[in-house]
Amino acid sequence: MIGSRVRVKGLLLAAIIVLQFAAAAAEAAVCAEPTPFSDIPSGAHASRDEMLAAQRAMKAYDNAVKAYSDCLRDSGDTSERANQAVDRLQKLADRFNVELHAFKERNGGAG
Repeated sequence: MIGSRVRVKGLLLAAIIVLQFAAAAAEAAVCAEPTPFSDIPSGAHASRDEMLAAQRAMKAYDNAVKAYSDCLRDSGDTSERANQAVDRLQKLADRFNVELHAFKERNGGAG
């Protein structure tokens, strides 16, 4: 009888541990990674409105990546997912800035 109590307590403890891991994984899964926009116009050909729309999209994506990173942090996610999202954001921002520079050069520095 004592052996069966120990087995039951062991199973209960194992179930609690599994549930804790499942809850943490489920909470991290709620953090939806934002999809980066890829429609960065060519600064050599884009209109002012196209560049402004791309700038607004960059700002929205920046805010979405921040919210995603905060969500991961708040859920206890210690993976590299937040850093990877920030790296993608930085690469996209670098591409946008190259095109913005080309746009400004083409338009005499006006933006």
